[in-house]
Amino acid sequence: MGIGSEPGRSRLLRLAYREHRLLEGLLRIGSDVLHQSLLLALPGVQLVPPRFRSAGHWLELLRHGLLDGVLLSSFCLNTPLRPRQRLGWDGMVVLPLAQLTLQLVATTAQTRRVLLPARTALPLLHQAIAAEGLAVEQQPAACQEQRAWLKRARDRQLALPLCPPLVGVDWLETHGLMPLRQQPSLIEQLWLVLPQTAADTPAARQCLRRLRARLVYAGKYAETA
Repeated sequence: MGIGSEPGRSRLLRLAYREHRLLEGLLRIGSDVLHQSLLLALPGVQLVPPRFRSAGHWLELLRHGLLDGVLLSSFCLNTPLRPRQRLGWDGMVVLPLAQLTLQLVATTAQTRRVLLPARTALPLLHQAIAAEGLAVEQQPAACQEQRAWLKRARDRQLALPLCPPLVGVDWLETHGLMPLRQQPSLIEQLWLVLPQTAADTPAARQCLRRLRARLVYAGKYAETA
């Protein structure tokens, strides 16, 4: 695609906006509803609506300048990483944040049906749920806000995957959610993925430090809850 074409000019303009944001100490970071709480009220972060996307889709948004960073879950990958294999893509810097354990919760501990995003967005999460013999229902792609997930799960008595330390015990109690009796092993690796042009900036370094601090605090909270 030529630089003189309309798409080429649009991409250059978006990359120029990114450079301006970085100079202002800002990062536009994408995430899904499971991890959006890590970004709330985080200094230097411009929030975008949470969406579940595949790793490939997130990378395209980064390459085209629509986002400056992404919180990426290992469940977004098409295949599991091999032991000691490092994640990497041309032009991107992949920074490990933490390992998190997801839990299935619902209004009843006996349900065996789970509400998930499209398989194309979180293929390894679908695989882990199916391996336990649990049935899966897919949330419509247009309904990705937290309230939409909660409503559908309640109306249909479906379980939801979430990371308890990121939402807190009070949030679970407020919404009447409890852990399922049957819990598959759902351990994810979470990364911050940045374009190389953004990774070595003060905004990116501060964001990484603050995200890791929030995750450490969440882990300590989980131990005492």
